[in-house]
Amino acid sequence: MQQSLEQHLPEYTDLFYVDYREDLDEHEDIQEKCIRSNSLEALHEKVYEWYEDQERENMQEYLEQVRKDMESCGLQDVFHECEENIRDLIYERNRSNPVKDLIRNSSVTNMFYSLGIEIDGYHTGCPERGESVAMACYRIRRALRLKKGEFDEQIEELVENATGGGELRIYFNAMFDSLISGDKKSDFGSIRFYGNVVVAVADSREGSGHHVRIPLDLTFPFQRANLFVDSQVHYSYANEICGMSNDWCDSTRWETGFFPVNGKVYKSRMAEHQKQEAEYERTFRNGKCTFGDMNYKRHRNVRYSNSYPAGCRCTDCGTFWID
Repeated sequence: MQQSLEQHLPEYTDLFYVDYREDLDEHEDIQEKCIRSNSLEALHEKVYEWYEDQERENMQEYLEQVRKDMESCGLQDVFHECEENIRDLIYERNRSNPVKDLIRNSSVTNMFYSLGIEIDGYHTGCPERGESVAMACYRIRRALRLKKGEFDEQIEELVENATGGGELRIYFNAMFDSLISGDKKSDFGSIRFYGNVVVAVADSREGSGHHVRIPLDLTFPFQRANLFVDSQVHYSYANEICGMSNDWCDSTRWETGFFPVNGKVYKSRMAEHQKQEAEYERTFRNGKCTFGDMNYKRHRNVRYSNSYPAGCRCTDCGTFWID
């Protein structure tokens, strides 16, 4: 029966159509979910939502074409009896892949790999706050496996301009799917950075930082928990702190490997920060706000006061932003 049905079906079908202007550039939240889970499942789920109506309409068009063809051969009863089987055959012949097309249309994404090192910050004239420039430089050189005297100028620039401190990171650009191993049970074992590597000390919780470019060739153990889409941490270093164009960290080259390497990378605190941010978002969507959430956008009733100490206060939860 299937063989007799197949002659009435098109040789191939396209149930989905992705316009060249459709991409994932404005959906880096989905990219982040894929990175976290080491899977494209989150993207597949979204694509099903986005293209569900299109898929249904195209399926109906193909079914209508097959019905008319079979009716012209006096097989209208066969069509109705085998409609589900015909539907399955149309799916089998589908050659369109919206997930693949969307990724192909997308630009690279600003990523960072955290080395899990927290620099306390340098405070001019107040040595009891933070750590000394010399100690901060020493810790960064050690993390980057540099000898004393190597790139001292760049390291000192990094520390002296990231006065608020922050996390030691390497920034690079990548197509997010290239950082998905395809096997949840067997992730990458290493990640190598080389070229003119963008090294930053960035504080995404307070919104500050600085970066330098250093010619390096370093391979670290790969820890997925230390890999992030920059736009998905608040504050994003590239967008919210510095306002840079997408290609700003192209000079960092990178590659992953499946064989583990010696060494240690400390766990980044940003994963905990993201969980806290997600909780703040849920509270805000439910019509409330949270004391201590310093994001103005998640407070509905913020008022300014000139009285000492001057600043803004949320009249709902009491969060205060001092001038």
